[in-house]
Amino acid sequence: MQSNKKKQNAGITALYCRLSRDDGTECESNSIANQKKYLAQKAKEYGFTNTKYYLDDGYTGTNTNRPGFQSMLDDIDVGFVSVVMVKDLSRLGRDYVAVGSFLDSYFPEHGVRFIAVNDMVDSAEGENEIAPFKNVMNEMYARDISQKIKTSHRLRGNMGEPLAPPPYGYMKDPLNKKKWVIDPEAAGIVRDIFRMCIEGKGNETIARLLQERQVLVPMAYWQSKGLPRGGKKTQENPYKWCKTTVAKILSQQEYCGDVINFKSYSKSFKNKTRIQNDPSQWKIFKDVHEPIISRDTFEQVQALVAKTKRRAPNKKLAEKNMFCDILYCADCGHKMWFNVCHPNTSITHFKCSNYKSNRGTCEGTHYIRADSLETVVLMELKKLTNYLRDDEEEFAGILEAKTNSSIAAQQKATQEALQKAIVRSKDVDRLYEGLYENMVNGKVTDQWYMHMSQKYELERGELQDKIRKYRVELLGLEDVRHEKDHFLSAIRTFMRMQTLTPVLLRELIDKIEVHRIEGTGKNRTQQITIHYKFIGALEIPAGPKNERLKLDTRRGVAVEYLPNTVTA
Repeated sequence: MQSNKKKQNAGITALYCRLSRDDGTECESNSIANQKKYLAQKAKEYGFTNTKYYLDDGYTGTNTNRPGFQSMLDDIDVGFVSVVMVKDLSRLGRDYVAVGSFLDSYFPEHGVRFIAVNDMVDSAEGENEIAPFKNVMNEMYARDISQKIKTSHRLRGNMGEPLAPPPYGYMKDPLNKKKWVIDPEAAGIVRDIFRMCIEGKGNETIARLLQERQVLVPMAYWQSKGLPRGGKKTQENPYKWCKTTVAKILSQQEYCGDVINFKSYSKSFKNKTRIQNDPSQWKIFKDVHEPIISRDTFEQVQALVAKTKRRAPNKKLAEKNMFCDILYCADCGHKMWFNVCHPNTSITHFKCSNYKSNRGTCEGTHYIRADSLETVVLMELKKLTNYLRDDEEEFAGILEAKTNSSIAAQQKATQEALQKAIVRSKDVDRLYEGLYENMVNGKVTDQWYMHMSQKYELERGELQDKIRKYRVELLGLEDVRHEKDHFLSAIRTFMRMQTLTPVLLRELIDKIEVHRIEGTGKNRTQQITIHYKFIGALEIPAGPKNERLKLDTRRGVAVEYLPNTVTA
């Protein structure tokens, strides 16, 4: 009993709080705040001091795809959590099977004590026979709420009320949220897109012109206006339009003033994935709101789109090249894309995906033919195997020195950062405890306690994330020391085969950086840097033959490929 209590005090007590729109009409922030305050009080009564909040405000309990919940599971997997406490079982989730799996298998396997305060469930007291019935009731509640919402949506949709958020170009009427009104700024872009399509411009050309005009993509535009919208919210270039976005805008009948409901559906209240409905199942209400474009213009565009023939997929592109996903531009760091030359489809090549002429920022294409790349990589690998064969002891010494020197520096820096984070985490814990005692003794107000506790909770959460990350990094660095033997084994496999396969390529090479071609005429050279698995870029001593390789890139134009070198 003493050892169990010691273990629980050593780990984190996870205080998990969740609230979704289905859980009631009370204010979400206040409800989460009440859960936090309630759990903090109960944790103190149980004698748990090292607590951490995991919050999911506005997330359904019918699945586990919740950021706070997943963060808690990550900490449990690493071994940082010894106790999980919730207000009641429904906060953990409303999926009977999932919650039962956590209670019966996951938590016991990870040595985690689970407490649901209001339901009087405590795994330290043995199995609770009532818990399964409560889980079933929680799921039935979610199912019932889902059915009511679905019925309500069906009624509203059949009455012509728009169920989906307004598309780019419209916004909700501030006076009536059930109506759409034109957003003048975005609507102008929509009209331009339709106009350019009628003028004969393709979707890629339209996207490029919008990018050149520095027009924000829809998601970036909504974010700039402070409008909450679902979808991918992180994009490196907020002005880089995709041809698929242009195609979607051109296909939306809503711009004629229509409302179209039931375009998609979900199979179950547990699975929120939207599935496209057959157009015959759509419910269309015409001339509901002010149109952005005329119906004639929309139909004209649909006729143009229907006439556009899509190029048949190229068989060479359908078969993924083995160098895909490991080839990178040496200047900008972006991946290089696999391409087929037209009309000469026998020539395949790679070029920088961020090339400026393709609406990127990289100044060079970093073009390299796939067959030339394979020849150069084979040459470097053979040079590596020859060196291993001629002087295995020296080669092993190079690997050992390379591994030890790089890992030692990383370990020292990571250990220093870990120690600083641990010291600060202990300081924050002491400050937090002192703040709580001052609140109980009446030395600080409840408002000040809530303000400072939230600040400490945030910092403590960030510190725990850092500590976990540093510990995982240290474990990973320790593992790298033992990967040298695996690397040598992969080289010996290549020595026997003398051919390069996709599996062997990925066992030997982490990534390949392609530099731009330098020089002109007969003096054209190109540097390729190979980063091997576990040891990075490795410069092999020069040999008598095959040090430099000159290959044709096209008729009459040759490039000399330099041996693998490491720049300081």
